Amino acid sequence: MADLLRLGAGSLQNWQSALNTTGHNIANANTEGYSRQTVEIGTARALRFGFGYVGQGAEIVSIDRASNSFVTSQVRNFTSSASQYETFVQFSSRVDDILANSQNSLSVSMERFFNAASDVAASPSTLPERQALIGEGDNLVARQQSFNDLLQDLNSEINNAIGLRVTEINGIASSISEINQLILNTNNSGGTPNDLLDQRDRLVEQLSTKISTSVIEQNDGSFNVLIGKGQALVIGAVPTELEVRFNQFDSSRLEIGIKGLIGNDSSQFVKGGELQGLLDFRSRVLNPAQTQLGVLALGMGETINAQHKVGVDLNGVLGGNIFAPIAISVAPEGFNAGTSGPVVTLTDASEVRASDYSLDYNGTQWQLTRLSDSTSVSGAGPLVLDGMSVDVSAGVPVSGDSFRINPGHDAAVNFAMAISDPRKIAAASPVIADTPLANVGIGILTDLKVAASNTLPLAAPISLTFNANAGGAGIPGFDVVGGPGGSILYDPATEGAGKAFTFATEGVSFTLANTPQPGDSFTITNNSGAFGDNRNILQIGELQYASTLNGSENSYQEFYGGLVAQVGVISNQAGSNLTIENSLLNQATDYRDSTSGVNLDEEAANLLRYQQAYQASAQMIKIADQLFQTLINSIR
Repeated sequence: MADLLRLGAGSLQNWQSALNTTGHNIANANTEGYSRQTVEIGTARALRFGFGYVGQGAEIVSIDRASNSFVTSQVRNFTSSASQYETFVQFSSRVDDILANSQNSLSVSMERFFNAASDVAASPSTLPERQALIGEGDNLVARQQSFNDLLQDLNSEINNAIGLRVTEINGIASSISEINQLILNTNNSGGTPNDLLDQRDRLVEQLSTKISTSVIEQNDGSFNVLIGKGQALVIGAVPTELEVRFNQFDSSRLEIGIKGLIGNDSSQFVKGGELQGLLDFRSRVLNPAQTQLGVLALGMGETINAQHKVGVDLNGVLGGNIFAPIAISVAPEGFNAGTSGPVVTLTDASEVRASDYSLDYNGTQWQLTRLSDSTSVSGAGPLVLDGMSVDVSAGVPVSGDSFRINPGHDAAVNFAMAISDPRKIAAASPVIADTPLANVGIGILTDLKVAASNTLPLAAPISLTFNANAGGAGIPGFDVVGGPGGSILYDPATEGAGKAFTFATEGVSFTLANTPQPGDSFTITNNSGAFGDNRNILQIGELQYASTLNGSENSYQEFYGGLVAQVGVISNQAGSNLTIENSLLNQATDYRDSTSGVNLDEEAANLLRYQQAYQASAQMIKIADQLFQTLINSIR
């Protein structure tokens, strides 16, 4: 009877534990990350007697949780990817909205500026049209700076987000290390802390939303958590702390490093999650957009200024800058040991590319590299690449010194108008061609242009007189007096459709056409009556469609349109990837929940089953008690 009572009491305790576990499952049916627990009851070791073995009932072998490490790992991976694309899309779509807005587009502002230039060309002698052109220039500048301000605000937002994510990662890593220690302590004292294991899994999954994670389970039950490309974040009960630091070349951008380690690159350990989404957005969308807007401002300002300077204003003076000149800055690396101070001079704005450039000294020579495709030049300097000349003569360099050049970095913020007086708009051409009435032929001189203002004004008029023997007997052309002198060859019989000429030292170009007669002449002279002349403003207007940017491959609108299209394509691709990753995440989550989640119907059935077993065990104790009382009574 004592054995029967013990068996009943043990069985009662077993089924009570099963009922408690079932109740625990039901209570946590909607707890995120909770894994269903089951009680494993096994047969207790039997006792041996002379006649054989007598069973000793049952005992609890273990309380297990339903967990599949492979599925859990899949959920973490898809969570990391989905979080990365979600963050990327969230920010890239905002840039897309800024650039592609049809009403506030920079392309509209450029169109209105050149339309105003056309109005000046239609009425070059009146002031209202000139004032309107200045006003549209102000609007263009304001729109360019507004876009740059919006992108700078996004950059600040990215910096804040990076700092917040790093703080969150450090907090999660600390919590995981603490739970690792608790698990070690409970394992050492016996038992499996299922709820702690669930809590740790939830923390690792939460961590995977911030950065890609991988887990290595140790024999003692602790987790070693690796992030990104294999950087250890938690080893047992010891966490590693991340930190944010300024970019070595640009203090407006924050990078991620390991606390206590100097010079490590975040690309070595950042992969996946919201952090990767933030860094990808900055490198693939934000930085290129800022650079390309800057190159657009730089190229537009320089090319329009160059043409304006070869014109004449209403005061008869050569034109100045319409837009303020923009200097290209050079950023030194924080670890430079030398005293070098490279200086960049813009030689051809049409050749500038929207890229970062690195300038490095190896102890014997300098190397200038376009980082977008690794095109480079090297030598003692000056180094010439993509319309820039870099003078490295100032200071003393030390091997390993490095600089970063971005021609568009400060251009948009420094883009400004340099003219406010409408009379100073140089609409007229500085030179004019005079065709005497005495000419008897039908020859014409057209397309008279000046390439640079440094050759103006002309020292003296240049006259061209047609001579049937200018180049020798029977070789027709024009005798030139003034300018380069000598003669130029022109055969009306074969070149009457038009032949272009350039006087390089005077910077003058023109076209001769049709059939002049011997003695016919043309005179190129300084334009002293520029009041109603519109030839230079017409040439400024032609710049709207000329290929003046990106290695002379794109017009202003084409360059800006390419930026808008690039951002749109990248944003759409990321959106498609987000849809795919979310689908995969949902599938993996559903499968994990089907194997690890709580099924209330199943738990309700277990409650009834365990209740009946509990009642039977209680009945066993009751019978044992009755038998014992019967025995006592019989002894009395």
